Amino acid sequence: MRRFLRARDQHCRFPGCRTPTHRCDIDHTHDHARGGKTRTDNLSHLCRRHHTLKHPDIHDRHRWTAHQQPDGTITWTSPLGRTYTDPPPRRVMFV
Repeated sequence: MRRFLRARDQHCRFPGCRTPTHRCDIDHTHDHARGGKTRTDNLSHLCRRHHTLKHPDIHDRHRWTAHQQPDGTITWTSPLGRTYTDPPPRRVMFV
């Protein structure tokens, strides 16, 4: 799974961030503690800075939310309700 995700993502999946995967964490898009599965369609690379943007603040409000499609496309929603779509950098096929 790690090799596939590294090849698919290539960098942090937050829109506009290009931190390479070797400097990122693999994160559950839908939180594992809240029932999110450990599968490639629920995992992506996020740098530490953008990883923390998904976690609730002290008032239990999320700053950013993410929803991942089966193809690895992630739709991010900002605290203001704007959406940003981040498709995987390229299609990866393993034979």
